[in-house]
Amino acid sequence: MANFHNKPFDQGTRVKLDLFAKYVEAWLPVFLSIGTRPRKLTIVDFFAGPGKDADGSDGSPLVLLREIRKYTRIVESQGSTISLELNEANTKKAKKLQTVMEEQQIPRRLCTWKVYSQQFEEAFARLYPTLQKGPNLIFLDQQGMKFISDSVFRQMTALPQTDFIFFIASSFIRRFSAHPYFKKHLAIPSGSISGRSFNDTHRVVTDYYRGLTSEIADYFIGSFSIKKNSNLYGLVFGSQHPKGLEKFLRICWKIDPDRGEANFDIDDDGLDARNPHLFPEMDIAKKVALFQHRLELSLLHGEIKTDGEVYLRCLKDGMLPMHGKSVVMLLKKSSSIRVQSNKQPRVSIEGFRSPRELEVITRGSE
Repeated sequence: MANFHNKPFDQGTRVKLDLFAKYVEAWLPVFLSIGTRPRKLTIVDFFAGPGKDADGSDGSPLVLLREIRKYTRIVESQGSTISLELNEANTKKAKKLQTVMEEQQIPRRLCTWKVYSQQFEEAFARLYPTLQKGPNLIFLDQQGMKFISDSVFRQMTALPQTDFIFFIASSFIRRFSAHPYFKKHLAIPSGSISGRSFNDTHRVVTDYYRGLTSEIADYFIGSFSIKKNSNLYGLVFGSQHPKGLEKFLRICWKIDPDRGEANFDIDDDGLDARNPHLFPEMDIAKKVALFQHRLELSLLHGEIKTDGEVYLRCLKDGMLPMHGKSVVMLLKKSSSIRVQSNKQPRVSIEGFRSPRELEVITRGSE
């Protein structure tokens, strides 16, 4: 891991950076467009690296800067400020990053930036009071698994108006989950991983972190699995707002149009758009088919009662709103359910904010 930046980025790293870039692009205008008063946005990259790989490809700090520049006109017209906090524990890499950032000649009216060289724990403790103000976007591209402990994760989920994305070596957790040193950082039961397939490893890790938010009403966790050679890594996303998770999922589904979850065939569906099956239903990923079947049963049993609840179920199961809306519309068309006041269902953020009831139609009730 120490020589990670001395080589060209591999395909898995490029997928990770591409997903991160697209989320930054989606995140910035949300907070820049709220109200008319100037706002201060803080973006933190706790494992920033030297800025570029061995081939000169942009690392996460330059990816951030590239996305920020897209909103130059908005930032300058509103008088908003974007604070970019870049930490790299390795002193040599931090010095390289300082030089790379100076070469960018960034106008202060667009973005202020600082490069630090501290161990993660020190940098996190130093910046945490500042992050209490929000809005924040936090990126933790750790080369391993030990830094995002239960304690750090809970502190991040407690920050106001904060979205985060962190990278974790999930297959390393599978390999070392029973080790005493590892258990000091993450209390994932080793049996919960060993009892699942290798491809499911990052799903189990994400479910563990999701469980840490069980006492927080409507906290939203997403994930994306990344396979590099024989190892499995992944991204974990967190937000206090469903729209944040929806934006993250839309990016994931663009990368993985079949399941929205991985850069490989995570469920061994064997789908190939170039060679479709004779029957269209055979070209639907098992994940999608299973979700829609379960959603239909929940609707017909009255367990889900509004279009807003359908929206939340979609997001929490890693699906897009359209996957849920198609089920609702089919049930409505077959007269199995009716929508409040005969209106159209909205499986969307509007449905979440102002939900419409979905009533199951039984014989004799029509």
